[in-house]
Order: sequence, then C-alpha cells, then structure tokens
Amino acid sequence: MEIKLVILFLYFLILFFIGWQSSKRIKDIKDYYVGGKKLGFWVVAFSTRATGESAWLLLGLTGLGAMVGVSAFWVVLGEVLGVFGAWFFMAKKFKKLTDKYKSITVTDYLVRRLGSKTNHLRYLSSIFLTFFIIIYVSAQIDATGSAFEAFLDWNYFFGAITGYIIVLAYVVFGGFLAVAWSDLIQGSLMFMALIILPLIGYATFDGNFMMMEGLENIDKGLISIWGEGGFNMISLSTIIGYVCIGLAFLGSPQIFVRFMSIKNESEINKGRWVAVIFTLIT
Repeated sequence: MEIKLVILFLYFLILFFIGWQSSKRIKDIKDYYVGGKKLGFWVVAFSTRATGESAWLLLGLTGLGAMVGVSAFWVVLGEVLGVFGAWFFMAKKFKKLTDKYKSITVTDYLVRRLGSKTNHLRYLSSIFLTFFIIIYVSAQIDATGSAFEAFLDWNYFFGAITGYIIVLAYVVFGGFLAVAWSDLIQGSLMFMALIILPLIGYATFDGNFMMMEGLENIDKGLISIWGEGGFNMISLSTIIGYVCIGLAFLGSPQIFVRFMSIKNESEINKGRWVAVIFTLIT
C-alpha cells in the first residue's frame, strides 16, 4: 500500500508541475483555450486518444468484454472506424475552417460558420455542450472513485473528490496546455498498460488455447464473435449498436477542440497515423 501511495503522490506532483509550467506559457485567451494553436502531432494524437479512450475503455469496454466475451470486439471495430474517419476525413477541414474563422471553441466555430447575427445559437450550443459534458465528466469522476476504491481501498467518495480536485487544479492554472501535456503522459501510461497487462494474462493462462478453453467452460457464447445464441436478428442488432459506438468520435467536442489546437495541417497528416495505430494496438 505504501508503494502505491508513493507512486500516486509522484504522479500528482507531475500533474501539478505540468499545470505550473503551462501557466507560465499562457499569454492570452487563445493559449488558455487551445494552447495557442501550436501543439505538435504527438501531443495532439495522444491527447485525443487519452480523451477518447479514458475510463470507458479501461473500465467500460474491459467490463463489457468480461460480460459478453469476444463479441465485444465489434466495439473496437467501430472505434477504429470512428477514429479513422475523424482524423482522415474531418480533422484537416475542421482545422482549416476554425483557423479561417479564428475560432477557439466549438461554439465560436458554429456561430461564425453559420453567420448567426444573434446570441441564440451561442446560448443554445453552450447549453447543450455544458449539459452533455457534465455527464461525460461525471462518468470520469465516477471511474476515478471506483479505481481508487479498487486499487487503494479508499472510500469511493473520497477517491472521486480527490481526483476531481487534482484535475480541477491543473486545468484551472494551466488551461488546455496542461490538459494536452498531461494527456500525453496518461496516454503513454495507458498504451504501455494495455500492452503489458494482456501479455501477463496470456502468460498466466499458458497461451491462447487455455484462455479460450476457460472461457468456453464458463459460457460458450463468450467465444462466439456473434455473441450468445449465435447469429440472429437480435445479435445483428446488438453488433450494429456496438459498431455505432464509434460514431461518437465523429462529433465529440472534446476531440475536435484538439484538432483546433494542432500547429498546422501537415501535423495532422502525421498525427492521424499515430492516433489510428494507437487505437489498433490498444
């Protein structure tokens, strides 16, 4: 337990250091909201993946895999298609348009692109974004509390509040720069963990055969790509639903604001390969 606390404390110190360093680089509101639109492809690519694959991947998708077995891979297919579509067909155009309209938020872009002469669109989009982002952030805080409860035996509410305060602190002081650079670190940790842990599990089960045999002994549906009951209209509907989860990457404001922050369009050409490969591997 002491080692875990020391590691966690060092991790929090790193986040505070990032927030402090980022605060010194903020000169205007553009720096605060989109990092001055001068971030490199490594930072933006890892930031989009750390954001897009956060708690829902590490806790949600792995939990789904434990429940339904290999049919959960349909979600992975949808995610890869969504990430590919966002980076290869939308990111460059969105970056070009947001630079043209000098937008630093999604709401700014909508108002200027559609030529709204009143504040109605600004208010409406802000209300919708705030409502859904609150739900999104609440899910992350919930996951933080669950993680601390499981791995450190902390009280759930204490863990959730601790995580919330830490994130709030470095975001308020460091703005988007702090978010992006902390995402780079968190994305790197996720990348390593999602490679190392399956290898350990594979070795523990003494290879793929033993693992699949163990799953089959629990429930034969766990090793079917079509899910329990085989291929039928119900499983087809479920699969379509799983794949369509990837559509979220084609319109998530927390993803697209990162496209605004990248230095130029040529960085997108490099960043999209990093993002897609990251997604395929993890």
